[in-house]
Amino acid sequence: MTRALAVALVAFAAACTPRPPLERAIAARGGPIPGIVRASNVRVLQAFPGDWEWTTVAAFPDRYAWSIVTNDQPHHYLFDGTRVRAFIGENQVAEAAGSAGLETHARFVAVANLDVLRQPGVTVTTTPNGQGTLLDATFADTGARYRIQLDRDDVVRRVEGPIDLSPMAKGTLVATYDDHSDVGGRRLPQHVHYELDGAPLADERIVRTCILAASPPPAAFASPTALPSCDR
Repeated sequence: MTRALAVALVAFAAACTPRPPLERAIAARGGPIPGIVRASNVRVLQAFPGDWEWTTVAAFPDRYAWSIVTNDQPHHYLFDGTRVRAFIGENQVAEAAGSAGLETHARFVAVANLDVLRQPGVTVTTTPNGQGTLLDATFADTGARYRIQLDRDDVVRRVEGPIDLSPMAKGTLVATYDDHSDVGGRRLPQHVHYELDGAPLADERIVRTCILAASPPPAAFASPTALPSCDR
């Protein structure tokens, strides 16, 4: 066998090897998400029921910001990957290291965005089922486990995992995703329904989304004025 033929056979075999479901799902979505900004209208059904507006910023691997519109100044909760800071308007009112609450929000969103599942320290197993493929992910740093349902087109339809909404509640959150559309070359959901321990928690309608070109640094999550937005 000539060297050229051997190289051709290896290339052919590689091309014919099925990609793992996680890689197929990221490709089906349109590629990685370095960062994403979402503005939403949300019907909250527990604890503080009513109609809310908020914006979230999620950046690889697990940086996260949650900004809530109120009748006065907005409330901001920022996690830079190490520390959590809370602001009312631009005034910081709290700071803590390793605050489990917002870290669990950040991790849940990162799991739904899939890219973090490629990181060292994450074990992913796959199981075909009648709806498509189940991904079961376990994180070595916390021991937390998540289950992601991919449909037959390798699109994320459901994510289940731990969440800490203290002092309101904590438990198992299930997010169901639908109404997917193209946003910046990515296939993303525009509607999310949440249940906490089997009870309806919230219904989120995403009204504006933008994909960031690169993952912003931790410093971008140190204050509300530094957060990336769809306008800059």
